[in-house]
Amino acid sequence: MKPLSVNQLNNHFKYVKDADQYGHREAWFIMKKAPYTGDCEDYSLTLLYNLKQRSLYKMLISLLIRESKICRCTMKGTGHAVLKYKGQYIDNICKKWVSKEYMEKRDYVFSSWLYIPYQVIVKVIIGFIKTR
Repeated sequence: MKPLSVNQLNNHFKYVKDADQYGHREAWFIMKKAPYTGDCEDYSLTLLYNLKQRSLYKMLISLLIRESKICRCTMKGTGHAVLKYKGQYIDNICKKWVSKEYMEKRDYVFSSWLYIPYQVIVKVIIGFIKTR
């Protein structure tokens, strides 16, 4: 299957809370086919997976070498996750590549606590196993 572009993901993405979709509080999944329904982590992971040619291995390496990061932040007081990739940021709200300053001017407050690569990798692997 050919990797999705940002526009393709945006055009077919529908935000759904984990509790509504999976019946539990937190789940991180890579969405592999339309319709793409998920939350901020799912959006970020799905986009990164596609940026890495739909290769879980390449995606995990990107996280380990810190080429990419899942950043923890709040948006108007609510917990949120944003993908940082090669110095640019994107999420399911902005839906375009922007600077950190652009997001901060729009009420994003980035936490000094990042999701560490191993934490993200464990969550991705658990999600990957659950969707097989």
